[in-house]
Amino acid sequence: MGCKCCKRRALTKIFENTKNYFAHGYDALESNESTTTSSESDNNIISLNNEVNNNEKNEKKEEIKNENEKVEDEEDLKEEVNEILIMVKEEKEELNKKEKLDIKEKDKKEIKNHEIKEKEEIKEKAGEEKIDEKDKKNNNENKSENEEIKIKNDKEEKEEEEENDEENEKKKLLMPYEFILKDYLDEKIDGKEVFDKKWYSDLEKDKIIYSKRSIVAFLKSLFDDKNNEFVELYNKDPLSIYVNSKGTFLSNEFQVVRSIYTINKNIYPPKTSIRMIAKYLNFIKERSSWDKQLKSYKIIEGSEKGNEVKCIVQNWLKSPMFLVSERDIIDKRYEFFYEGKFYSCESSVNDDYYPLDKNVTRINDIISIEELYEENDNIVLKAITQMNTKVSLPQAIINATLSTKLLDFYKGLADAMNNDYKNSKLIFEDNDGNII
Repeated sequence: MGCKCCKRRALTKIFENTKNYFAHGYDALESNESTTTSSESDNNIISLNNEVNNNEKNEKKEEIKNENEKVEDEEDLKEEVNEILIMVKEEKEELNKKEKLDIKEKDKKEIKNHEIKEKEEIKEKAGEEKIDEKDKKNNNENKSENEEIKIKNDKEEKEEEEENDEENEKKKLLMPYEFILKDYLDEKIDGKEVFDKKWYSDLEKDKIIYSKRSIVAFLKSLFDDKNNEFVELYNKDPLSIYVNSKGTFLSNEFQVVRSIYTINKNIYPPKTSIRMIAKYLNFIKERSSWDKQLKSYKIIEGSEKGNEVKCIVQNWLKSPMFLVSERDIIDKRYEFFYEGKFYSCESSVNDDYYPLDKNVTRINDIISIEELYEENDNIVLKAITQMNTKVSLPQAIINATLSTKLLDFYKGLADAMNNDYKNSKLIFEDNDGNII
């Protein structure tokens, strides 16, 4: 049996078919003027009933099929839900198991840490009560080993210091003048030390290394006079003299004198070279022949041979004035040419380098540098001098005679060269020392 709705639809369809049938039959009968038999009508009714029944059956089957599919879908869904619940349960059980293991491991670790802490406390307590003899022995051994290492290191350091003593001393010596003369230290000029160490005075040690570079730089720095420390003492052609009472970085006890002598080269014999003038200024033979202030002039060590002169000399000076004793100076002397200019540097050695004579007073040449060159038609001689003359006279009186003494000195130089030229004794040389 179907539902009421299905029956209603079936009856409605039968009614419509019957209605159509009768309508068609009446029309046919009317148009053809023929009649239907009662048997044909019955067959049509039966056919309609069968069709209604078949439709009901089909609809019923479809309904049953849909209900079965619905039931199957519900069962599938239920199975999926059950599977998900099982998975959740298993995962929860796994997490619980892991959590229990972690708690157990944590408890073990805490127990172990607690045991370690107890052991350390026991050991520390025991250590406070009594020092372990083994540890004490080890400490003593380590101490002895450390002392041996220290002794060894100290020995190695001392040996290294001794090996590098020369280099360290040189670096130490470089410091003062490098800072003071750094603006004048021309790297093109040779910076190699020119004097033996034994030639340095105690005043110079740790303050300067004499080299071509430092000699030229020293002279330039004093003539540059950046701090305007020099005061004019004399200024009249061909000579100018300036003094600085503050001295130099070598000594601030004695004044330093700066002079420039510029004279036309015609006062010297024709073809006179810078080297020829330099020889008459400083060489033993030539200087002794004309300088009347010298009592004696000799070389103690070294020689004047070659293009670079390096020697120790003694200047024995006659008394400069009444009641002033004779004086001697023991100087180290170095002479060289650089870029066509002649340079001479002199400074005293220690007094005990050469025996003192009871008849003279040993004076000290702190620093003396000369620069001699040709400029246009002139010969220019620049000089700086710082000395301890050991004269008990006011500095002003000494300074008052400086210009006269220098002018007489340079005139005597030119006269000596001209006399030798007239007497054919003058040897002509170029600046390289070649005879011309």
